[in-house]
Amino acid sequence: MAQQQDTKTLRERYRIYIYPVVLAWLVTMFVRPIISDGAAMNPSIQEGELIIVANHTYSPVRGTPEFQQVVAFRDDFIDEGEKGDNRIRRVIGLPGDTIEIKDGRVYRNGEALIEEYATGTMIDDMAELKVGEDQVFVLGDNREDSIDSRDERVGTLSLKSIRGSCMIALWPLDKFGTIK
Repeated sequence: MAQQQDTKTLRERYRIYIYPVVLAWLVTMFVRPIISDGAAMNPSIQEGELIIVANHTYSPVRGTPEFQQVVAFRDDFIDEGEKGDNRIRRVIGLPGDTIEIKDGRVYRNGEALIEEYATGTMIDDMAELKVGEDQVFVLGDNREDSIDSRDERVGTLSLKSIRGSCMIALWPLDKFGTIK
């Protein structure tokens, strides 16, 4: 019997280890699981939810995220708060858009947005801002508890800093489904 094991190919001996590693590598090329932190995206995404992010590379040449799409950034875009708090936000302004906030409403290219996903009120107005060619303007859904593009320390963010779009909430099970 010892001779039989010696005649097995490397692939046969280690396939139980090789296949899962290759599968995990392939999966992480296209999607990445992250756990949401902070309250900035309430009620759309709660703290502690396991989110599947579809990896995308955005640029003026490769395309931009969709308007009102929830995206995840590679790193926190500001160091304030806990690590991971400032990583998921909703895209409100695309390259070339004009964004303005007045009387608690967000205006994109002069039109007031209907934002059923947003909670809280915005007290401060923001003067009209033109989004750069390779930039996006992002807001958290919880307007009272979000550090986002309204903050002058953040401003508009580079398309290259986006990891991808938040697609599915996996955990907890009562939150399972697509992210809107």
